[in-house]
Amino acid sequence: MFWSDHQRVVVGVDGSETSAAAARWSATMALRAKSPLHIATAVQDPALYMAGAIMVLPTEGWEQQRRIAEKHVADLVGTIRESHPGLLVTTEVSAGSAAEMLVRFSHSAGLVVVGNSGTGMMASVLLGSTAKTVLGSAVCPVVVWREVADVTDSSVVVGVDGSATSEAAISHAFELASNLDVSLVAAHAWNPVSEAGGAMLPGLVDWAGLEQEGRALLTESLAGWKEKYPNVAIETVLRQGNAAHVLVELSRTTQLVVVGSHGRRSVARLVLGSTSSNLAYHAHCPVMVCKGVQ
Repeated sequence: MFWSDHQRVVVGVDGSETSAAAARWSATMALRAKSPLHIATAVQDPALYMAGAIMVLPTEGWEQQRRIAEKHVADLVGTIRESHPGLLVTTEVSAGSAAEMLVRFSHSAGLVVVGNSGTGMMASVLLGSTAKTVLGSAVCPVVVWREVADVTDSSVVVGVDGSATSEAAISHAFELASNLDVSLVAAHAWNPVSEAGGAMLPGLVDWAGLEQEGRALLTESLAGWKEKYPNVAIETVLRQGNAAHVLVELSRTTQLVVVGSHGRRSVARLVLGSTSSNLAYHAHCPVMVCKGVQ
């Protein structure tokens, strides 16, 4: 976990105000974790591929793009160092694919942060192909960042489904809540269709049984964490319905939602894989997507 290992937090920026805000948010996370911050951006290779044809960008044009990117990063670093004294900040301007750059960094980072949209110098639009690739291929947890109201004292929400990736999400969520000194909301959504692996007639659904199973799953998943993090107040939310819908609604009043990248079984994997994807697009706050415990 990046909090414990002091691994660096890597944030991808693209010249937009959205990505600059993501970098400032990342700086706060890194400072609390006593971890270094690495701000990275990518510019297109001199050869641009458009509509199947190659348009060669003159070398001087590419160098100008690089200088613009370097100035943007330098200005951003200056602002962050003023607001986050003591934080170690490094930078990089790469040529080529932003997605490949961030995935490469994920092998040594504790956390990679990408914005929910992008304009400017990054090689792909964030939350387009870049974010999809990073979410699918990164080794460490990935935060898809989006602008959020001033909710710095609000809780962290974690989605719980009993899977290995959910276990990783719970671990990261408790550590985050502890270091941010906020409460943790552990949410589980149960759906008779996903539990049964197909459609069920309403009269054949054991609603009380499914709710009881969901409550037991929450209890089991959270066992031991209160003892490890006694400063974290825990609230549980158990609701019938679609997991993505439940978590998107909870994201309206929280500062961060933490989820695993996929669920328990083949059917659950599809449902909860779409959950993390839906949250990346539709949540009202930053979303952290975790893979299994490394």
